[in-house]
Amino acid sequence: MTPSNTSRGTAPLPILSIASENARRLGASAVLVMPEGPLEWELVRSVASGDVGFLIATSSDRQLQAIRDAGLIAIEMEPTEAAIAERITLALIEAVANDHVKAGARVAVVYSGFEAEALDSISVIRLGEHLERLTARDLRALETSVPFDTLKAVVDAAVEIGREGREGKAVGSLIVVGDSRNVLARSRPLGFDPFKGYRRKERNVRDPRVREAIKEIAQMDGAFVVARDGTVEAACRLIDASVAGLTLQKGLGTRHWAAAAITSATKAVAVVVSQSTGSVRIFQDGEVLLRIAPMRHARAMKWQDAEIEPGEPPRPRERDKEKEREKEKAAPKATEPGPPPSRSE
Repeated sequence: MTPSNTSRGTAPLPILSIASENARRLGASAVLVMPEGPLEWELVRSVASGDVGFLIATSSDRQLQAIRDAGLIAIEMEPTEAAIAERITLALIEAVANDHVKAGARVAVVYSGFEAEALDSISVIRLGEHLERLTARDLRALETSVPFDTLKAVVDAAVEIGREGREGKAVGSLIVVGDSRNVLARSRPLGFDPFKGYRRKERNVRDPRVREAIKEIAQMDGAFVVARDGTVEAACRLIDASVAGLTLQKGLGTRHWAAAAITSATKAVAVVVSQSTGSVRIFQDGEVLLRIAPMRHARAMKWQDAEIEPGEPPRPRERDKEKEREKEKAAPKATEPGPPPSRSE
């Protein structure tokens, strides 16, 4: 039988129905869906519970209108190649910014955890833990200082740094955004600036290649300075601003104090990645305005049985093989008896 054109669009309905029916029991006030393609939105609306908000995150203009026409709430996302963890974070920020969910709410998120383009996983995220002290008013205040698109691009890079590190090592970073002229005046170069000499359009944080470069350069000491339009003005800068009169919670290190100092002395916003925890904090006016906790696994793990043919004995691990070789080398070699001498000898 030839499958219908709507089979792919209706395939996720069972898991969406489960999420909708159990949202209240799980303590969630909304269901956030992260589809990787179009769905039958009218059918999605039919499984949505009346007292639980159904939010659909997408970067497709065509799908945004179709979602709204079906009576669902559309969360507009920018096209990105980021991992699912970062996309969920950005979708939650967007949802709170537009007053679709409250800052302390719990949200059930339906996403592709095992296989691409297949909604197969449900996670319940408590925004009070995942997005600390986040309110729509705070985000709008940030937007008046730094364009939200620029801030989201910087946060996207920062979250990836906190989650992935570099070459297996944890990495911390400080990115100062906005009021770049005053920030540069209150900082000095530590040495080589990897961004110096490039044209402005070649060093904008909205470019994925530039964000990848930031992730690499984050291993070096010093702060990044980013203009309001997203242009990286400088890297490897030492912040030279006073911390007098500032207070921070215990456990925050020099990057956090530098972020508090520079945002207190200028109109900039600072984004700090904690090397010890991977958490991302946004500073404004010398205070922590937003904290994003790390989501270290981009996709759920999928366990698979060992590939062994029927009747074939289990194969030892490479480490066990190596140990066996070492034992054989260390053990004295027994003298093997030779063939019995012939009678003619």
